[in-house]
Amino acid sequence: MNNLYLLLALGTGAGVAVMAVFNARLGGLLGGPFWAAVAQFSVALSTVLLVAFATRQPAPITTGFHGAPWWVWTGGVFSATFIVVSTFLTPRLGVAVTLATIIVGQLAAALVVDHFGLFGGPVVRVSLPRVAGVALLLAGITLMRWK
Repeated sequence: MNNLYLLLALGTGAGVAVMAVFNARLGGLLGGPFWAAVAQFSVALSTVLLVAFATRQPAPITTGFHGAPWWVWTGGVFSATFIVVSTFLTPRLGVAVTLATIIVGQLAAALVVDHFGLFGGPVVRVSLPRVAGVALLLAGITLMRWK
């Protein structure tokens, strides 16, 4: 495994933590998490288009649109839900508890997706260590909320 990939993942995770605070503040300024999400997605789309054009990415291939299963287009719904929910919850729970809880949800779902190889993904069977890893993260949330 390339250590640069791990550093990229760590840096991206750090960015998500900062983004949660920025979006919470933006939501307060714009009157709610939905408007913060609209602003965030506008900036995100502009950034991706700018980078795509600046790096001379080839035009997207559109021949597979009609044969694609309907669910491949729902990723944007999950992205929007993440932005709105994290923007709403961050001022109420704090960044760490909000993101840790979201991550536990991600990992629990990932165990199911992996175990059954859903959506064409590789099959990686559920094991006690994998379940224990998610349980330990859940225990971590409990510790972070301890008063």
